[in-house]
Amino acid sequence: MRLIRRDLPYIVLICLLLAAMAAYELSKPHELHGMVMKPSKPMPDFTLQSAQGPVSLSSFRNKVVVLYFGYTSCPDVCPFTLANLRQTMSALGDKAKDVQVIFISVDWKRDTPEIMARYVANFNRDFLGLAGTQSQIDSVTKDFGIFYVLNPPDENGYYSVDHNASIRVLDRLGRLVVIWPNDTKTSEMTTDLEMILSTN
Repeated sequence: MRLIRRDLPYIVLICLLLAAMAAYELSKPHELHGMVMKPSKPMPDFTLQSAQGPVSLSSFRNKVVVLYFGYTSCPDVCPFTLANLRQTMSALGDKAKDVQVIFISVDWKRDTPEIMARYVANFNRDFLGLAGTQSQIDSVTKDFGIFYVLNPPDENGYYSVDHNASIRVLDRLGRLVVIWPNDTKTSEMTTDLEMILSTN
C-alpha cells in the first residue's frame, strides 16, 4: 500500500508523540512501594543489645536502615522476610554497603543478643540482630508502630508470638521513608532502596 505524500506529516506527528510518551515514561520519578511517608518522619533514637555490646540507631546515620521486628522461633514469616532481604542485598551489589538491615526481636524472654547474632548470620553476615529487656522492646515497638504479644505457653512451655510483619525503611538522616508489607517483592525492595540511596 503506497503512502500518499500528504499523509507523511501525520505519520511524523504520530512518531513524535510516541517518542515523547516513551521519554516521559522513562523520566517519571520512581514511586516507592508500600506505605510512603509524606513527609518522611524523623524517628527517635534507641539503644539495644547486640552480641558485641550496645548499639544505637543513631550510629547508622549516613546509611539507609531497614528495620524488621520478629523473633527467632518464628516458623514462617520471619525467615521468609529475612530471606527476601538477603536476596535484596545481593541484588544491590556494591550499593548494599550503604544499607544496614537490623532484625529486632520482640521475644524478650527467649532471644538473647547471642541467639540473635547466630540467627541473622544464617541469612547474611552483615545483618545485625538486636535484643532487649521488656521495657526496652516495649519502648521501641511503640515508637515504630509495632504490635506484638507473647501468647500463653502450651503444656511444654512453648509459646508463639504475634507481631506486625511489615518492614520499616529509614533514610540516611534517620527519617522513616516507607513501610513495606512483608510480601513486597525483592525487585521492588531493590528499586526502592536504590532510589532512597540516590536521593540522600
